[in-house]
Amino acid sequence: MRSLLLLFLPALLSAAPPPAAAPQAVRLAILGDFNGAYGSVTYPAPLARSVARIVNEWRPDAVLSPGDLIAGQKASLEDAQMRAMWAAFDRQVRQPLTAAGLPFAFTLGNHDGSPDVPRDRREAAAYWQAHVPPLAYVDRALFPFRYSFTLAGGQVFVASLDAAGAAVDAAQRSWLAAQLASRAARQARVRLVLGHLPLAGVSADKNRPGEVIREAGALQQVMLAGEVLAYIHGHHAAYYPGRLGPLNVLSAGGIGGRAYVGHPGTARSTVTLLTVDTGQGRATLLTVDADTGRPVLPQTLPARLDGLGGPLLRVTDFR
Repeated sequence: MRSLLLLFLPALLSAAPPPAAAPQAVRLAILGDFNGAYGSVTYPAPLARSVARIVNEWRPDAVLSPGDLIAGQKASLEDAQMRAMWAAFDRQVRQPLTAAGLPFAFTLGNHDGSPDVPRDRREAAAYWQAHVPPLAYVDRALFPFRYSFTLAGGQVFVASLDAAGAAVDAAQRSWLAAQLASRAARQARVRLVLGHLPLAGVSADKNRPGEVIREAGALQQVMLAGEVLAYIHGHHAAYYPGRLGPLNVLSAGGIGGRAYVGHPGTARSTVTLLTVDTGQGRATLLTVDADTGRPVLPQTLPARLDGLGGPLLRVTDFR
């Protein structure tokens, strides 16, 4: 018997799962909604300052973007103009991050991948298939429209949804459920979901049907069942860390922000550093006003937002 055990021991050891990595703090910069006017190949000045802050000061493990990287979603724009916008994004955002060794993961927004503008989808696919981010992919069969990956040696699992429009249908919810049930997701200490449109209204300008995900409750239930720490979104361009029922949500803000529902005069540009404590399964936020450089303190934000599909209740961290 002893000889048989010795014979099979190498095979048994090779089949054993690798030991889990020690818990660590995973730092994620959150930057999106920085597109200018339709067709623009330039960006507002706070974007360059935000990229410099990420590269030179924060140096995170990765940059996550909730979309609207270029200024499309206008059918009259020429194909050449779309390519010029992607080239401008490449020069001003992707290349500096890549040179600093910072992977850039994203979800497509309505201005760079609207489901209503097939040409935009085609150009977005062409750009990203030529510039695939260096990520540990779990599923990239439909990249760049939806995909999943891990960070920090598998400690953080991220699913990127195709939420550039209000319809996140049953097929996509089933895909997300399968991703969150995958071995990679279950072995991760923290799970995040990235999408463009929100589950509930945040900004006054966008607080209406078509600007919030339809059937948001069904999508929220998938995330709750998959034990997602937070849903990170853009589109409303108003920074707000909140809780929708039991689910944490981060409205990521943007460059050239909008005022909150019921709170006129509150617009600002922001960039956020999300620090995920994989040992505790929680995350803290450091958010900076991209115009002034000053921190945006959570306690200065509205305690509650009563937008479409809400309410959202302010939180200071995610746990």
